[in-house]
Amino acid sequence: MVAAVVQPLHFAPTAQAPHVEHQVFTGFPAFQAHMQRSLPQWSAQVQQALRLIALNGIRDPITQAPVPATTLSVSGGNYRESLVHNGCLSRHRAVLLVLQALLDAGQIPPAEQLELYCPEAITRFAALLRQLFPHVLGSEYLPDLADPQRQHFPHQDLCDLTLPDGSVDVVLCNELFEHLYDLPAALAEISRILRPGGWLVSTCPFAYNRADTIVKARHRPGATPGVAAEAELLMEPEFHGDPVHPEQGSLVYQIPAWDLLDQARSAGLSDPAIHWIAAPSYGVLGQEIPAVMVLVARR
Repeated sequence: MVAAVVQPLHFAPTAQAPHVEHQVFTGFPAFQAHMQRSLPQWSAQVQQALRLIALNGIRDPITQAPVPATTLSVSGGNYRESLVHNGCLSRHRAVLLVLQALLDAGQIPPAEQLELYCPEAITRFAALLRQLFPHVLGSEYLPDLADPQRQHFPHQDLCDLTLPDGSVDVVLCNELFEHLYDLPAALAEISRILRPGGWLVSTCPFAYNRADTIVKARHRPGATPGVAAEAELLMEPEFHGDPVHPEQGSLVYQIPAWDLLDQARSAGLSDPAIHWIAAPSYGVLGQEIPAVMVLVARR
């Protein structure tokens, strides 16, 4: 397969909207070719991006307002996760750039009409989404009926949603796919709740240098999802932060790789692709790569 712009997303550089390096990959072979050509420059590009950010600050990806470098927080070398402003990380800003490009292209309804589902509700990013889009539905994964958090946040299981068919224009998932006990089921549910022409926009830890997903644990039928003691562990258990229950963490079932695109197609999503977004002017960069990789697919 070759790199191709599957859907017309346009990041037009202007005085108000700086340049965004945007490439679209529909399969691993095309990305391998890109990696072979550009890998020697990645480290220097990351360092150059950091210098530009320290010198000029960044711009907000939605409002284009300048963000001074002094208001940015950096903790650690994984800039995808640690370059923070107003609760937004580098990967959040990449997702917002994709949303803005879809809005600009008329691929989704205007912001005031857009119906967006994001399976997070407690985070600062979820609060930002509610400010940007009036019709945002957020939820958290709260399977315990006695969990007091249910009094404050709606519960949804992304693998078994209660939302109606064709009820939303966009599903936005931040760093969830690695924690799902049945990722193909979740993708099918996302496809089900999207309206025809609706979009999935998602980030997750992505094994970009391999074709096949790294499976770390499997769900046992009848087991409690996310509980390491009840899962079939294939590797040392790995946990990531859980904003709802930070003392527990969230079990990692898999690190998706390029076969994620095949899973999305099988779930009924059309033209899934990985979008490479590198934009120092917006504070979008990774750790060892100068970009954030975003899954984009259409119903």
